[in-house]
Amino acid sequence: MLNRMENGGAVVDRESLRRAGHDLPLPFSLSPQAYDQAQAGGLFCTRLLRLVPGKRMVLKASWAGKGPVIVKLFLDAVKARRHWRRELDGVKALAQAGLATPELLFAGTLAEPGLPGLIFRELEPVATLLELWETKTAKRAFFLGRVVAEIAAQHQAGLLQKDIHWRNFLFCRDRAYSIDGDAFALEQAGRALSREESRANFALFLAEPYAGIDSYLETLWIDYCRMRGWSVLNEDLPLIRAMVARQRRSKAENFVAKSRRSCTAVSAGRQGGFFRLVERRYQSPELEKLLAAPDDFLPAGEILKAGNSSTVVRLRLDGLDLVVKRYNIKHVAHALSRCWRPSRALISWNNAQRLQWWGLAVPEPVALLEKRVCGLRSTAYFISRYVPGRDALTLLGDPQGTGSEKKAWLQAFARLFQRLLELNLSHGDCKATNFICGRDGRLYLLDLDAMRSWKRPGRKFFAAVSRDYRRLLANWRDRPELQNEFTEILAGLKRP
Repeated sequence: MLNRMENGGAVVDRESLRRAGHDLPLPFSLSPQAYDQAQAGGLFCTRLLRLVPGKRMVLKASWAGKGPVIVKLFLDAVKARRHWRRELDGVKALAQAGLATPELLFAGTLAEPGLPGLIFRELEPVATLLELWETKTAKRAFFLGRVVAEIAAQHQAGLLQKDIHWRNFLFCRDRAYSIDGDAFALEQAGRALSREESRANFALFLAEPYAGIDSYLETLWIDYCRMRGWSVLNEDLPLIRAMVARQRRSKAENFVAKSRRSCTAVSAGRQGGFFRLVERRYQSPELEKLLAAPDDFLPAGEILKAGNSSTVVRLRLDGLDLVVKRYNIKHVAHALSRCWRPSRALISWNNAQRLQWWGLAVPEPVALLEKRVCGLRSTAYFISRYVPGRDALTLLGDPQGTGSEKKAWLQAFARLFQRLLELNLSHGDCKATNFICGRDGRLYLLDLDAMRSWKRPGRKFFAAVSRDYRRLLANWRDRPELQNEFTEILAGLKRP
């Protein structure tokens, strides 16, 4: 149990931390008697930075006499000590190779009955590579160059980051630091990695979806080779580009899969007869009421669609402008056909997560609900943010619209359909009302329950794409000039 202290904190033990979720009461302290006798003072934990429930927890804390620190706790009932050792070995390997990593202040048992933990000095000020990529656009080449130099030094020392990603590189006063020691494979420590291993890991580092990253690939690889004392081979860049494309697709699908289970971003579980997925950033008491009884809220909303297969309602809730789409069960035969398959709401959730990972504009997913009886699915709900704007049918058909405005949106359509083609995605229902010209200037894609991600651009994929294109052109039968514009757009797309 978490026992409240007079100073507003709490004293915790391993079992209470293992059972805790993202609603962990903060601040809390680790009981003073739990410390190694050689360690003075107590830890006062103030902020949860990361949680893998039941396995590990990362916290911001203050340590008497040491100042601000980062605490990493290992919680697994069986494997905690093994996870702690793997993290510690990785941190020590980085330090022994002379690579920058936050200073390790303590490694040992933090709380009875034996909670393995590590305490690092907190870097201040600090930002991840991803944060700097998004906010310091003029210095992108500088930050990428610093990280690639770290990667080259890691590879030269025989250290391979298996889970290399941009949040695992921190910057403090323009110096790059590597974190997450357990992400390193140490089998070759002290023996430089081969070109093949190095290329693959370099490609994995660049296999992120951020716009513009590919323009740095060649320069970064040339710099990497120079640091390793290599010449650039003719086959290097084509191989790296192919590996980047494969790894991006793999990462996208891993991201989608992760969004279906409890993690830092998403809460997953069963409650009140529903299986539910909820984006944690939207959790609130008011949203909980909606999730507990969605049908009670729908009559009070603005009906956007009242069909046999689905009902779509706009609701304003706790400062949020939401759209609730209920996928209806029409009759017994329909119920029997749907109960064993992934619901259309879940398909919408998966595709919204997938498109967001790729940087495409979709209404932000908020929650998914599936009624389940003995594991069989029934009525399902997909809840997303409302997107202010006008649908493409209305905007492009508006005689009052300017030529420059329409041209800009047509160009947005061209970019969107080119990207969908590159990503092997077919939409399945390209009605003009499923495209929202947002007030923020982005073209949003709606109605994702028929979208399909194809493994490769084969015959069936192109048949599905052709159906999308025919449906898109059918929107403009009474506007031949627009139909011609879209015909030219589709004809100009480059097939993968």
